[in-house]
Amino acid sequence: MWERVRELIDGAPSVAGLRHHGLELLAARIRREGGHSVPSDLRVDERRAAIRAVAAPVLLKRVRDAYDGSLVLIKGPEVAAHYPQPSVRTFCDLDLLVDDAYAAHRALTAAGFLEVGEAARYHETHHLRPLALPGLPLFIELHHEPNRPQWLPAPPLGDLFELTEPSATGVAGLRAPVRAVHALLIAAHSWAHEPLRRLLDLIDIGVLLRDSDRAIAAELAERWGLQRVWATTIGAVDAVLDDGRPGLAPQVWARHLAAVRERTVLETHVTRWAGPVHGMPGTRVGALRSGTTIFMRAARRREEERWANAMRRTCLAVHHAFRPQSQHDLIKESRTGR
Repeated sequence: MWERVRELIDGAPSVAGLRHHGLELLAARIRREGGHSVPSDLRVDERRAAIRAVAAPVLLKRVRDAYDGSLVLIKGPEVAAHYPQPSVRTFCDLDLLVDDAYAAHRALTAAGFLEVGEAARYHETHHLRPLALPGLPLFIELHHEPNRPQWLPAPPLGDLFELTEPSATGVAGLRAPVRAVHALLIAAHSWAHEPLRRLLDLIDIGVLLRDSDRAIAAELAERWGLQRVWATTIGAVDAVLDDGRPGLAPQVWARHLAAVRERTVLETHVTRWAGPVHGMPGTRVGALRSGTTIFMRAARRREEERWANAMRRTCLAVHHAFRPQSQHDLIKESRTGR
């Protein structure tokens, strides 16, 4: 897998593409090992990552000391610990699944943690308002359930707290999901943002899964209603990072993965339809119908939006069909303020 990752990084068209896929630290390490100079902006990324890596266990110990309930660390430094070189896996916050997120939040604020971010953004979301300690460059996110697309059922919390093992970070009393569960949670979290969002998510899954874990992951995915999300994701892992047969997704609506670039506007719109179609539980016909409904709902005129503005927005999207999505968003915001 790592030889293939090196090939993808060497073929990346830009540093922006590497950052979009979470590969900037890996790219810096590969350039340095190859005797090449590392661009100054990537050296800055490395310094920031090193500070976070040092701060993470300190912050996690403070959380563990402040709250005596169940804490399960997901992603971030927990996945990084399974990399051959943990320092190349980037993260900017610490995600903790908690048996009582509200009690943990109260305990941490009593211990000196401060709330950050706008409170309204975290109303009825999967985690509470983030917390931070002054002087430490990481946020704590206390989850009362794992992140996933709204059209997927939540995995049973009893399973998530039972199927754990001691955290690879070495923080006493801190737990982590077993590898098969962790890979499923990463897949669902990735799809919550954008189906087959970035290479880092695929690499995380590839790093976590041993051959013996694949059958366990498939069985749990079936039980939790994640079977189609998981089948599409693990198919992309094999197709992009290994020698698996190219599946429909990497060839059609996730071409940005092998190209190590951002999705275009057109690809983003196709993904909003294809994601639910490929991921929703149930029959393919039912998923096709539901995915089309979700897509049409997103494409409708927004509340209090005038038809003229909706038409301008649609025309701009057509005109920018092959631009990177972020460029289109910046232009759209400058013209409409939205």
